[in-house]
Amino acid sequence: MMHVLSNLNVYYGWSRINKIRKKRAISVIYENCQGARLRGAWLLKRLQDTYYTRKQTIGEAEDGKHSNRIFTEYSLLLDEKPFNSDLDKCLQCNYDADCNNVPSEELEKIKAELKKGFKITYETENRIAKTSNSPKC
Repeated sequence: MMHVLSNLNVYYGWSRINKIRKKRAISVIYENCQGARLRGAWLLKRLQDTYYTRKQTIGEAEDGKHSNRIFTEYSLLLDEKPFNSDLDKCLQCNYDADCNNVPSEELEKIKAELKKGFKITYETENRIAKTSNSPKC
């Protein structure tokens, strides 16, 4: 099936943990307007560690026209029900959510990149947290 693409992007990554966001999650962010790349680059960097970018389909872009925001974010919380810290189950749910808009080959790439990115994002954060809590001599 051929998917007609727009000029707007979809960013796949893992949410950044901070004072506000305290849970690990797959973060899927849709651009809602052309100026999002220039004006919102700093915001995107603060929200997620991005591991894959693709173009939106025309149908996905139409949904964004009705929004007054630069980005729309959807998250799948890894440590909550129904996933209960099951990484593969969470990745499969994301795969299933996009199967009507994205070719299966690209979905497999997204899944693989998110799996690699999970280790980079959250294992690095754990190492940093452990070293920052260690006593200073």
